[in-house]
Amino acid sequence: MTAVIRWHKPAQIFLGAAFGVALFAGAANAQKQGGSITLGLELDISGFDPLKVGVYDTASYTAAAAIFDTLVYLDDKGVAQPKLALSWDHSEDFKTWTFKLRPGVKFHDGTPFNAEAAKANFDRQKDPANKCRCAFYIASIHDVQAPDELTLVYNLTDPAVDLPAVMTIPSSNFVIQSPTAWKTKGDEYNRNPVGTGPYLLKSWTAGDRMVLERNPDYWNKGHPYLDRIVLKPLPDAQSRFASLQSGEADIIWDDEADADNIQKAQKDPKLTVHTYTGSGAAVYAFNTKVAPFDDVRVRQALVMAIDRKKMSQAITNGLARPASNPYGEGSWVKCKDDGALPTDVQKAKALIKEYRKPVEFKMLLTATPRGRNIGQVLQQFWKQVGANMEMEQVDQATIVPRAFMRQFQLTPWRIVDLADPDPQMFANFHTGSPVALANYSNPELDKLLEHARVTADPEKRIEDYCAITRLINQEAIWFWTFQNTYYAISSSKLKGLPKIYSGVIDVSNVWME
Repeated sequence: MTAVIRWHKPAQIFLGAAFGVALFAGAANAQKQGGSITLGLELDISGFDPLKVGVYDTASYTAAAAIFDTLVYLDDKGVAQPKLALSWDHSEDFKTWTFKLRPGVKFHDGTPFNAEAAKANFDRQKDPANKCRCAFYIASIHDVQAPDELTLVYNLTDPAVDLPAVMTIPSSNFVIQSPTAWKTKGDEYNRNPVGTGPYLLKSWTAGDRMVLERNPDYWNKGHPYLDRIVLKPLPDAQSRFASLQSGEADIIWDDEADADNIQKAQKDPKLTVHTYTGSGAAVYAFNTKVAPFDDVRVRQALVMAIDRKKMSQAITNGLARPASNPYGEGSWVKCKDDGALPTDVQKAKALIKEYRKPVEFKMLLTATPRGRNIGQVLQQFWKQVGANMEMEQVDQATIVPRAFMRQFQLTPWRIVDLADPDPQMFANFHTGSPVALANYSNPELDKLLEHARVTADPEKRIEDYCAITRLINQEAIWFWTFQNTYYAISSSKLKGLPKIYSGVIDVSNVWME
């Protein structure tokens, strides 16, 4: 699931185990075997069992990318390439996808990886009895079949013209875990994950560190390069950056809220700043069924009151890039006209005046310094047009259930960095979707969303997605602030880090110079 996707014909098939392995290899003579690295994460990892944790966060992605494999991965051009699957093909209507799997692969517990094991991962998440939050994200997949040991068939309820690219993220839905392990370990499996990946779990002390060691039997011979990866949760940005400067860490997660550290690192020859502008954006959803947001004039006024450049300067030293649609620089969807409402304080004041009632509301924000900063900046923009916002700061884990239950007037959200806009756009804006947070229904919007997912012509899909964002912007049911930009800062000796698709810092194939 990523960003700088280049449209290749969906019918393109990749064949050959040798080709798949070669793509990982790179310039072999430059790479050094052995050694270890320490990575500073922004959060502690809660676990890996989808039935326990539902979905992975960015810290979990980093570990999952090392412990597990996905069927496919994205190369640096944003094109899906073979991993556990060697090739794939689709039916004419894009509702059936068939994957041919790599033979001879084993899980860390010695059991074989095959089509039945992959199917078991899907069936376990999809089973209504398991009540997995992860099931929503595979709702468009009707069933998965394993007609033979090395053939996996995905039957979809709706066409997906770019399914392999969407399956590349090391999420709880798409990494392949050992069925034997979760059956034998039971509740203990969440903290004892077993995959087919380049590293296996050696030890894990909650709140302190996770140690991963090289998988000596990894199917991609000669990989990985490092002997050991240590993952340390360091939630405080300053101590995380200090650990990198002192050499205690070799690479750290970072983001635009820590702009000072990123700008310091850019001037330090001993450090490398890895950055990637993906698709998607930081967004906010209005609940259009509750006052004052049941009136389009109020929604439009609040959007027109926002000056994104000033906001970027105030909270990220100008690093954050303003967004006016959900696609972003990393997407293949480019719109000449996305219908963005302009910054216009006078027009915003006039709309509020026309509403003729006080505009007072609460906004959900994370109980963090960053949440408070964002809230204060928005408060100032809205106060100058006659609207009063009260900040309701809550724990980050509370925002998702509150949003799903529509217990908000205005909530932060994110369109994440995917290889194709369909999964999220359909989920976020189609009538009846549990994630259509704005409580907004429009037959024209539904029709565009439905058409975009059934046509294979990329130009027609772009037309649909640009029409979709024009409608959303004009109705102001959501608003976008900044594009998704991802950061990692490392020692300049660390080499081989791939693009940070979907915010995943994947160190499974790096080496130290």
